[in-house]
Amino acid sequence: MKTIFSKIRLTYIFNVFAIILIIISIAMGIIYEQTQKEIVQINHKANMEHLGSLSNNLKLDITRIVQKDFCTSLKNDIIIREYIESNLKLFITSKYKYIYLIAKPNKDKNNFIYLTDNEYPQKWTDLEKNKYLTAWKSKQDIYFKSADKHNLLGTYISPIIIEKNVKALLVIKFSLKEQNTILLVLNSLGKLFAVVFGFFIFIFISILWFSRLDKRREEQKNLVFQELQKSNSILNRTSSKLQIETQKLNDLNENLAKKVTHEVEKNRAKDMQLMQQARLAQMGEMISMIAHQWRQPLNAISATSSSLKLKTKLNKLDNEYVLQMSNNILTYVQHLSETIDDFRRFFRPNKEKSDTNYKEIMSSVHKLVSVSLNDHNIAFTKKLECEETLHTYPNELKHVILNLIKNAEDVLLERDIKHASIHIYTYKDGENCILEVQDNGGGIEESIKNKIFDPYFSTKLEKDGTGLGLYMSKMIIEEHCKGHIVVENSEDGAVFKIILGKKYE
Repeated sequence: MKTIFSKIRLTYIFNVFAIILIIISIAMGIIYEQTQKEIVQINHKANMEHLGSLSNNLKLDITRIVQKDFCTSLKNDIIIREYIESNLKLFITSKYKYIYLIAKPNKDKNNFIYLTDNEYPQKWTDLEKNKYLTAWKSKQDIYFKSADKHNLLGTYISPIIIEKNVKALLVIKFSLKEQNTILLVLNSLGKLFAVVFGFFIFIFISILWFSRLDKRREEQKNLVFQELQKSNSILNRTSSKLQIETQKLNDLNENLAKKVTHEVEKNRAKDMQLMQQARLAQMGEMISMIAHQWRQPLNAISATSSSLKLKTKLNKLDNEYVLQMSNNILTYVQHLSETIDDFRRFFRPNKEKSDTNYKEIMSSVHKLVSVSLNDHNIAFTKKLECEETLHTYPNELKHVILNLIKNAEDVLLERDIKHASIHIYTYKDGENCILEVQDNGGGIEESIKNKIFDPYFSTKLEKDGTGLGLYMSKMIIEEHCKGHIVVENSEDGAVFKIILGKKYE
């Protein structure tokens, strides 16, 4: 009787223990599902906060430039439109695929038009058009996913409101590959939980089977008891391992959430500062170069005007002299107009790649820097031996070369180099086309040579240096032009190399 009671109690204990394991595994599955949802929500929230911050800064900059009707202003004022297009283009990366402005010019119709040039297809799906109309009417930011499963894109729409009326929509299309990767990792963990749960089910069924077998075969009670002891030992070891893995998973989830939040905040602050400083630096360089180009013709116009005024006071003014001075003034004014056209073409954002070569690019850049270099007595020479055709973005490549020349000019002036000079060389190296910018300014210190392409690193911080010029140049060459940019020291100074070719396409 005692033996039978002990056997029943032992069977009951094992059954209860198996049920507890099943409950634990179910609870773990529920915890995992909740954790998975929290991670996805954190990632989504981080993306929305970053997109909201980016769109707000872009809208502030746009509304500061365009105060009235968007359609009219952006259609008639080329300089404003090109300035806004270049700012939007600046933030297009491997993640943020398309950034553009659209508007509904006719209040009675539901048709939209582009206010800025864009590479995105000109036809919208019905889903996109409905979302645009909803954002226009509700005056609220809207986010939705693309219905195309092969092109994982998210769309963020933000209305631009002036005097309580929606003037345009800022549309940002970005890649969802990062979010998809997180989901794949979480699904892999889910499969691991399924394996553990299946293992517990197997143990539960095994215990039931041993219990029933023990009832039917009383003569094998000793053997069954030994098997139960072995099973109990396995369950204890499994439970210990499970607790350890559960603790590791909880620690991993907690650290992951903290890291995601910290990185999002850090990247948001970094992007805002980068956007503001890059914009100011670009505008400052443009104004400085225009001032250099205009100084001589403006002085000439002033001198001509003074001469006419003096002749008038002395009553020595004749028609032939007035005609000659008028022609001179017209020549100077035409030079000023051509200068503005050169800068307008130079700062116009590229819509698509085009064929060009180093000679054409250097001819355009030389017009912009020649006056400044001559004013500072800096010799400028070119030896252009590479005549290969490059399929790239010409204006973006000009920006980089111009930035390298201006940096060399700053170093030569700062160090007060006698017989200062800047040399440009182009040549072929295998399938690569290489452009070198060399100066005789003494070179770059070895301790900082590996840092000069980092964002916010500058040796001219006390002179309003932003530390963004070389960083933006590296991003343009490597991400947009699919090339490579390196720096090394020669006997006289620094040598920057831009490498383009089939290797980097």
